[in-house]
Amino acid sequence: MIIQAAVALTYISQSIANLISRYPDTAPLAVVSLLLVVLAALAYGLFKESRHAFVLYLLVIILSLLWFFNSTQFKGKFLFFDPFFSSLIHFLLLVLLSGFIFYLAPRQSRELGFLIYGLVFASPTFREVVKSLDREFFAVFFFVITLSFIMNFSFTPRTFKAALETSLLTLFTVLSIGSNVYFSAILPAFILSFPKRHKRNYAYIGLSSIGVVLLFYIMGQRIFLRAPDNFHLYTIGTFGKEAFVPLILIGYLFATNFRIAIRMRGHTLFLLILSIFYLLLLTFDQTLFAPLVIIVSALSIRLTQKLYVVTQT
Repeated sequence: MIIQAAVALTYISQSIANLISRYPDTAPLAVVSLLLVVLAALAYGLFKESRHAFVLYLLVIILSLLWFFNSTQFKGKFLFFDPFFSSLIHFLLLVLLSGFIFYLAPRQSRELGFLIYGLVFASPTFREVVKSLDREFFAVFFFVITLSFIMNFSFTPRTFKAALETSLLTLFTVLSIGSNVYFSAILPAFILSFPKRHKRNYAYIGLSSIGVVLLFYIMGQRIFLRAPDNFHLYTIGTFGKEAFVPLILIGYLFATNFRIAIRMRGHTLFLLILSIFYLLLLTFDQTLFAPLVIIVSALSIRLTQKLYVVTQT
């Protein structure tokens, strides 16, 4: 069944590529329309959960609009589309990325996503990554979507919704790992952080593992983590400077509430495990810089909110 699904996915992707090449005039409009639909769904979700978060997200869209179209540093071409559609698609992807960052905040305090957004985009290195529509941009894009699904993974008894959530999470996990093999740390971190009694967790881990193997097989690539041959210690210093606020906040919260913080489980533990793992690897692989900024920013805000709730009860 899994092999048939992988073959079907390959066939669908090839068919889409053929359609785009066959209809070069309508393909850009179709892609833009699809992105607008997803954007509307994200905004509507924020509107339902928190009016404050919705207003703040509108502010983010306006800021992104001013930043994007008043800067000459954004570059990259989407497929064979002309510069106008490439720029429009780039902008929509940037706005969607910002929207998914909002979903890294706790559900009951979704407006805190604005703080995560601010901490993430305060990093000059992160801003450089999103200015180019290349593989690293899409790696970060898929990574943020994967994190947002995990942060909002519901344990509903409804079979259809559970299957849909698991399928989408599996898809974007596979795409993330396909773009950067170090994102495979998501799977062991998920196992260590979340309840073991839910069958969908086993389904997600199993399907994602099989999907990654099939993806690399189809792409003709080998899956292995070779020993790093470069060591850039200065990257840690740069990261410490650009992520100074969330790092100081995390350190302060652990120092003042160590017993409570160390017992954190679920989403907070998941982000903490990823933070430690990627911080150790950052001196060898600088493409982990932008994902690590996202993780520590989300961790600092979630830890702050969680500890506040615990200490007030």
